[in-house]
Amino acid sequence: MPQSHRIPLKPLQGFDWSSLTGNVASAAAYFSSDYMYAFADAWTFSCFTEYGSKAVPSLGQESVLYNTSYDQILKWTRLDYRMERYLPAEEALAMIRIELAQGHPVLVKGDTYRCPWFPADYGRLHRPHFYLITGYDDLTNHLFCTDVAYMTYHQAQTVSDFSLGFAGDLLTLRPNHDQYSQPAQLPTLYEVLTRRATANLGLGDEAYSAFDSMRNMADGWIELDRLAAEQQLHSATDMSPLNLELLYIVQARMQFLQLLEQKRDAKDSFMEQITTAFNETVRSWTLIRKSYVHSFEPRVQREPLLTLIAERIRATAALEQSLAESILHSNRLREIMDGYQQAGRSAGREL
Repeated sequence: MPQSHRIPLKPLQGFDWSSLTGNVASAAAYFSSDYMYAFADAWTFSCFTEYGSKAVPSLGQESVLYNTSYDQILKWTRLDYRMERYLPAEEALAMIRIELAQGHPVLVKGDTYRCPWFPADYGRLHRPHFYLITGYDDLTNHLFCTDVAYMTYHQAQTVSDFSLGFAGDLLTLRPNHDQYSQPAQLPTLYEVLTRRATANLGLGDEAYSAFDSMRNMADGWIELDRLAAEQQLHSATDMSPLNLELLYIVQARMQFLQLLEQKRDAKDSFMEQITTAFNETVRSWTLIRKSYVHSFEPRVQREPLLTLIAERIRATAALEQSLAESILHSNRLREIMDGYQQAGRSAGREL
């Protein structure tokens, strides 16, 4: 009778290409929902204020700016985790089987040349890549894998392919059973929204408006496209830096939207309006990115399409700025009402 420990672990939406953090978030979600607070500050935007050679380093920096790492994700889950490096494949397999037997997924670093769910790379191209192992079958000698890059789960990989492609890094995850550990202090959604809206409007420590930065990006869109093409010539990646920037923007907003959808009170009408509006910003940025990808197709007149994309970025900036202002306005009204109620209670006690 073969051992089979299959964890029904599907990749989370909104993490395509965020290979390490996306897989960690998927694994963390298997244990706990608190991982979403790692993205409490994800609604942000890169600072596009200068062009020419200075603009090139800013491309692809959205994920750096909101600075979400697997350490931050796991902090909210209160999971114990350990990163093993330079492990031999045989030792890694033994550790994987122990973890799976306890119902724990394992994150590994391998080579896409040995990942059959990467049809463009499998047997053709060597690239380092993170993915999750969620099961092992002794009878067929196959591992079962979940991978955010292709949004796939329960994908079979032979032990031979794993052993030949394993790059030595392995991350184990397990619940923290320390009875004395105290849960992290979670901010309310109103606190999260107010803090992020204040920062995005340039009223916080960042001291610049994210929405002005969006408009600067739109103003220099054609020039940024040219700079991205030049940068791609000197890069090993097959994705344009500007396309990657747009992907990070979409992912940041999707992760922030997941936080709102999971944590909001269904009876809170204001939070319902915010979630609906935020859904629209996700759709808007997704459309912008799709249009940019479309601009590289044959027989497409690129310059008119790039001009249209710039207009869409400006419209989305206006939408997001209005959303941020509404959040701060609502928060101020709530503070005023709380003040009236507190004053009323004080007056009642004096009588």
